[in-house]
Amino acid sequence: MEVMFVPRITQHSKERIIQRVDSVSSAQEAKKIAKIAWRSGLPRSNFSKYPKFFSYLTNKHGQSNTCSIRIYQGNIYIWRGKNRSLVTSHPIPDRYLKEMEIINRKEEDYNV
Repeated sequence: MEVMFVPRITQHSKERIIQRVDSVSSAQEAKKIAKIAWRSGLPRSNFSKYPKFFSYLTNKHGQSNTCSIRIYQGNIYIWRGKNRSLVTSHPIPDRYLKEMEIINRKEEDYNV
């Protein structure tokens, strides 16, 4: 039987999730969304086609060699350390959402 990894969540990250994720209003919901983000969130490598956003994520990753980043439902979740404690969460900055929108629109126009 495979043991499923359960990421740890710091008090600070619970507070940030409650503060910054619209649908979350309790510590229990914050823990749940953190687990979902760990399992279902996309790693930064999935965003290499967005050069500015990828550079931003790479910079975040470079701040700690033991950092793991997941992007889930418009938010960036950052885990650090050997025990993979979630340390913070914040929305993707608007300037990168605009970059993604422009690139996606160009791809749609090209594929038509």
